[in-house]
Amino acid sequence: QCDIPTAALSGVTAIAGGFYHTIALKNGEVLAWGYTYFGACDIPDAAKSGVSAIAGGFNHTIALKNGAVLAWGDNWANQCDIPTAALSGVTAIAGGFYHTIALKNGEVLAWGYTYFGACDIPDAAKSGVSAIAGGGNHTIALKNGGVLAWGQTIGVGTANNPQVPEPSFIGTGISAIACGQDHNIVIAADCDGDGVTDSAEIAGGAADINANGVPDSCETDCNSNGLPDGYELAQGTAHDYNNNNVLDSCDIAGNSALDRNLNGVLDSYEIAQTPALDANGNGIPDSVDLAAANGLLATANARVTALTAQLNCGDLDGDGEVTGADVGLQLVNYGPCAP
Repeated sequence: QCDIPTAALSGVTAIAGGFYHTIALKNGEVLAWGYTYFGACDIPDAAKSGVSAIAGGFNHTIALKNGAVLAWGDNWANQCDIPTAALSGVTAIAGGFYHTIALKNGEVLAWGYTYFGACDIPDAAKSGVSAIAGGGNHTIALKNGGVLAWGQTIGVGTANNPQVPEPSFIGTGISAIACGQDHNIVIAADCDGDGVTDSAEIAGGAADINANGVPDSCETDCNSNGLPDGYELAQGTAHDYNNNNVLDSCDIAGNSALDRNLNGVLDSYEIAQTPALDANGNGIPDSVDLAAANGLLATANARVTALTAQLNCGDLDGDGEVTGADVGLQLVNYGPCAP
């Protein structure tokens, strides 16, 4: 099974393993080599083109073609007898020792050896599942970031017991699953990279106020108030009116020009809700424009008043005193006033 045939030395896009055989996918064709007694490496014509996925059981091979499951090799437990439901619409496949697994519209399908319950699909695995995997005599599924598992319990060997009870940390944040004969493997979220999964940290007391499976310490808290921004938005205690994934209060703190009237609400949002607040369409509330205009007018009036007083006094050069220089300016400008 480890002697790679020439055909598999280039162009391969997927691989899988059985117990004593190896499987590869190349240009839509299934390749297989290794233990041949049960025919797991005897590729049927249907699996020589158009195949999109492959999987291996103990001594059987599984392929997915145009949404239909194909299977060949050891059929001791009817694991290669494809049920009608698995002849269309299937999106993923997996294999256990003597059972075959498929995923269709989020529902797990399984057939083959039933003694240990690996093919007894629990209600929770009949919708919303995104990935599947098979162990020796158990099946696992990924649903909403959590793992479902059913089948044989190692060391017990009684039907319908769950496979090795899952540790508490795999309840949320799982992104991928796989199985060995007697064990399960998952990729679990670890947002802070400390080697402890997010679920384990939360179980150990880390805050997760919005119950989304991510420690609050890993979530954005732009105003540093100890509450994740997403939680504040959900509670309605903060807003993101411009939909940029930043609390408006944090936007404003970083750029006061976004809230010129200083009322804690984005000017753009206020104007969008009530266009009449910006009659000249310059993106600035009229109240701010008017305040600015009034300020300019007051400054101009004060300047005129000061100049008038200066001229009435005779201080033509503006030096604060009436001197000969002022008389000189009168003489320079002596004559009729220009219109």
